[in-house]
Formats: sequence, C-alpha cells, structure tokens
Amino acid sequence: MAEEFESHFQMHVEENLRRGMGAAQAWREARLKFGGVDQTKESMREGATIMTLETTWRDLRYAIRGLRGNPGFAATAILSLALGIGASVAIFTLADNLLLRPLPYREPGRLTMVWEVSPPGNNRNNVSPGNYHDWKAQNHEFGSMAVFGERPAAFADGGHVEELQEQFMSADLLPMLGVQPLRGRLFTAAEDLPNAPNVVLVSYRLWQSWFGGDDRAIGRTVQVRSRPTTIIGVMPPGFYFRNRNVDLWEAMGLDPARDYRQDSGRYLMCVARLKPGITLDWAQTQMTGIARRLQTDYPRFNTNWTVNVEPLRDSLVSEVKTSMLLLLGAVGLLLAVACANVANLLLARYTSRRREMAVRVAIGAGRGRVVRQLITESVVLGLAGGVLGAVLARGTVWGLLALAPVDLSRNIALAVDYRIVLFAVGVPMLTGILFGLGPSFVASRADPVSYTHLDVYKRQSFQRWRS
Repeated sequence: MAEEFESHFQMHVEENLRRGMGAAQAWREARLKFGGVDQTKESMREGATIMTLETTWRDLRYAIRGLRGNPGFAATAILSLALGIGASVAIFTLADNLLLRPLPYREPGRLTMVWEVSPPGNNRNNVSPGNYHDWKAQNHEFGSMAVFGERPAAFADGGHVEELQEQFMSADLLPMLGVQPLRGRLFTAAEDLPNAPNVVLVSYRLWQSWFGGDDRAIGRTVQVRSRPTTIIGVMPPGFYFRNRNVDLWEAMGLDPARDYRQDSGRYLMCVARLKPGITLDWAQTQMTGIARRLQTDYPRFNTNWTVNVEPLRDSLVSEVKTSMLLLLGAVGLLLAVACANVANLLLARYTSRRREMAVRVAIGAGRGRVVRQLITESVVLGLAGGVLGAVLARGTVWGLLALAPVDLSRNIALAVDYRIVLFAVGVPMLTGILFGLGPSFVASRADPVSYTHLDVYKRQSFQRWRS
C-alpha cells in the first residue's frame, strides 16, 4: 500500500514539474493535493472488512470485561431486561400461534363452524343430525358441509389394549380440510353409510408406537370398541382437527333417510367451507332463514332454536382473544419500562465514565468510535437479557396455558417458526440499541478541556490545603 501511494505521489510531482514549477514547490503542491499518506492508509485500513471485524471483536471483549468489573450494575440491568423480553417473547409466541399463524388446512380463512343456538342464548350448541341434513340440502352458501364428534374408544391389537381418543365424522370432512393421508386412503362415500364395513384411520404417532411405522399395518384388522375394524390409512405427522389428542378417525355412517329429530338429540359439531365470494354475514343471514323454516316444519324440536356461523379460528380462541390482545399491549409497556430503567442505569454509569471518554477523545478517538463502543456494551446487555428472557419465556408460555380458561394446547399446536425466532433475536438487539443510544451520546460529549481545568483546580486546592 505504501509503495502504491508513493507511486501516485511521484506522478503528482512529475505533473507539477512539467507545468514549470520548481522541485520544492512541485513537491509541496503534490503533498497538499494528495493529502497525508499515513492518514489515508489508516482510513483505508479501518474501512477494510477484516479491520472492522477485529475492531468489533475488541469492542465486545472490552464490553464484557467492563460488565464483569461491575457485577451489581450488570445483574440489575440484565434481570430488568430479562423480565421485559421474556414476557414479550412469551406473549408473542402465544399470539402468533393463536391469532396470527394460518391454521394447517387448505384455505383456512373460508372454514367456519356452524352451531345451533339454544333458547337461553348458548351460541355454540351441538348440532342435530336431522337439522344438519336439512342445512346441507337447502343452503347455497357453502361449498361443502360436514359433521363430526368425539368419544373415547378401546383400541386393541392382539393382547394389547388401550383407550384412545377418536373422532367420528362424515366422509367429506377430511377432503374439505385438504388433508391427504401419509399412507393408504381416506374414507369413501360408501363407507359413510349405515352397515358399511368398519374402517379406521390412525394417527402417525399411533402408527409409530404400535406398528413401528410398518406399511403392512394398512389393511390390518384390529379391534375398535370391540368391533373388528380394518386400518385403511395413516394420517400425516402432526395432523389434528380441534383436538390434538385424537389418534383414531372413523366414518360416522349417518342414515340420510332417517329423521334423527324423532329419537335423538344434538351431539355433533358442524364445519363448513364458504364458497368463493360469499361473506360470513351473508352466510349467517341465509342460514338464519333456513333455521326459521325448520322451526315451522319441526316446532316440537326447533322452536326458538336458530343458527350461528363462526370462523373456525374464532371458535378455537374466542375466549382468550381479547385477553391476548390486552396482554400484548401490557407487555409492550413492560418492555418500555424495562428499557427506560436500564437507560437510566446506563446514563448514571456513563456519567461516572465521562473522564474516561474525555481522555479517549483527547488522544484522538472520534466521537463515532466512542458511541460505537458504548452501544456495543448496550447490545451485549440486551443479548444477555434476551438469552435469560428466552429461558423465562418458555416457562411463562406453559404457565399461561395452564391458567387459560380453556385448554388451548388441546386445540392449537404450539410451534416455533422463523417469526418467533426473529422476534426473540430482534427484540434484544433493538432494545440494546435504543436504550443505549441516548446515554452513549451524552457520555461521548465529554469535554477534555473542562476535565483538564477540573484537574488543575483540584491540584491547586490540594496544594493550598497542604500549605
């Protein structure tokens, strides 16, 4: 680099000599035009990637040494941040899984639950099979409609018996969700009729735990509720619909010619998919009209009963949605308070370090360099608080699930994806920069002259005291 700079400098000197300048003047003009060689080399070195990484590494080591030298301050700041960041990450994890992340079905925004509304005002009552048949025949707003229910079932294979959770459903439910089996096939329409052969779908975890993932399990006859039943398929890993504990799925086999209103009650849940372009309000209006007609046709069974059409997601989280939004706002305020407290701690600490900053500026450190060092210390604090906060967040998530008024873990599978990871990493980084930016500017504006005058004044006072 020095040889290259010297070559360019000599080119400037030769150009000045050709213009008729004397040797001394040509050298002086070239020096003024070219600038300081050492300063230029230093500037280029600092702009190099390797030098930037080395400087950053030195800043990090210095920041860690400084925090280790002041453990009381470090512990207070990190714990304050950990509480704010831990609460924020925990609530965001729940909000992302419950409110933001799309449900794992095909076009989940068009899926709705259709409930019967009882005279006292229960908006989520179960559905009568007879009313379901009439809804399905008379509506024009849904592309498909299906029903399902849940029950415990004894599952036996040889001498091994276990009670499992089972969903019984109409054959068009799984195609409506857009689900394809991992092995085998789904139910056919012929298998969803009375007296049809007994067939069952099993979960991936049951396939692994009972059959070791053997493909020969397809077609195998087992006992379900003491009836010989053939396994026809294995569902994909992690599949669930409203209940993550279900391991068996059977076709319901409703009789389309039977009026269930004569001899049975309401024991099913109904799910439907809106046709493209149909709004939820329009579907609600039309289904309310169908419910009025059914009141007229079956007054003994349906008097004062109506219909409620609800988005599928709302049916899963409606009881906690408002609380979750309030918690999001509360933890935002908590994080802001934690950042303000740490900013005050940093400001007090940096005020005591103004002499150090003044010395740095006096011996040639730029204010930008000083600010970068101080912000690095703030980011180190933020990251340390973020790591501890992530540990706290994990326990907080399960604590909130345990305190929830409904069993959310039963209906929603909690998962961590890139959004939660970015949030957990980005919040500590951002808070570290924000709460350290103001104090670092204040500390970096230390005036070396004022501290020199202060030292002189102290020395003079001490000499007067001794005399």
